[in-house]
Amino acid sequence: MDQQGVFQIGPIRPPSEANSLLLRVTENCPWNKCKFCMLYKKNAFHTRPVADVKKDIDCMAEYRDMILEHRRAEGFDMEAVQKEFYLLPSDEARICYQMVFTWLTEGDSQAIFLQDANTMVLRADWLCEIVGYIKEKIPELKRITSYGRANTLARISDDDYIKLRQAGLDRIHSGYESGSDRVLELICKGATQEEEIIGGQKVKRAGIELSIYFMPGVGGKELSHENAVETAKVINEVDPDFVRLRTFVLRTGSLMEEVRKNGNYTEGTDMEKLLEIRDMLQHIDTNKAHGKITSDHIINLLQEVSGYMDQDMDWMLSYIDSFLALPQQKQKEYQLARRMGFPLDWKQLYLLRESDQEKIKQMARLYDGAEWEALLHRYLDHYI
Repeated sequence: MDQQGVFQIGPIRPPSEANSLLLRVTENCPWNKCKFCMLYKKNAFHTRPVADVKKDIDCMAEYRDMILEHRRAEGFDMEAVQKEFYLLPSDEARICYQMVFTWLTEGDSQAIFLQDANTMVLRADWLCEIVGYIKEKIPELKRITSYGRANTLARISDDDYIKLRQAGLDRIHSGYESGSDRVLELICKGATQEEEIIGGQKVKRAGIELSIYFMPGVGGKELSHENAVETAKVINEVDPDFVRLRTFVLRTGSLMEEVRKNGNYTEGTDMEKLLEIRDMLQHIDTNKAHGKITSDHIINLLQEVSGYMDQDMDWMLSYIDSFLALPQQKQKEYQLARRMGFPLDWKQLYLLRESDQEKIKQMARLYDGAEWEALLHRYLDHYI
């Protein structure tokens, strides 16, 4: 192992990769112009040498072997694990060790995610070499996944996708955000609907799973319906394996503030964004789209909106409708609880402490209109 015992870890990964190993293949974002994103704005993009990435893979494999020395029939010898952990030379090394331990124990050695924002921009032969080395050194992995921008995915050849799939790349995550060209231009996404469809279809043809992200509300009040309908069109054409909902929030300090200041954008309310999700679901053709809608982020109001598009669409729509049918006071109580971090649905608000329930009820009565949305936004602004 490298004397420092450290492998690079980037700043972000999808929630579905929470217990995955994180392997930094590229650093930052090659586009870095999206107006809603604040993550990479001060950092330049560059690729990492394949040799350096391989050293990181070696480091991960050595930590795995060290940790597995402490596995017993009844579980891990935690006293020995903790002793080894504290003897590591730095906090950075301890973070790396902890990630591998979490991957082994909570992640069941399932997955590794290739960071940062657009690993698919790497030359296909380099990426194949990295993926192949992962399979060699950590063969127990069942899934290798990566981020990829839509316009990058559209430019990759079918032959290169087949090579990547054969090397071991299993899934690509792509932040489509919207299927509307006008919305994509508004947020400076650097991609078009056509590129989303072409890139998505190529990924699917190669037998690689595709997980796309949709931002309800990102087009504002002005383009809400178009955002929903055009995104559904892309879903119908591509048939992604996952459509992951990421409710848009206009973050304080983001370039979207300039868009709003210029009069081109009016942010929808929390409830209007939920209605946009419903609008999008209604326009999905369940004869064409068979993947799964997932709401796997705290920023979404109704996390239970989840299911297969060809099997559970009626249930998802009726679930949203059952919330919309609640008295406004009940809706507001759940909205506030959710924005404060309550992870369950409105039927389980009784699980909160009575004092918290009473506080939420009082705040839901006290605030209304713009003040109410501002209150919710103060909580939402803390989430990525």
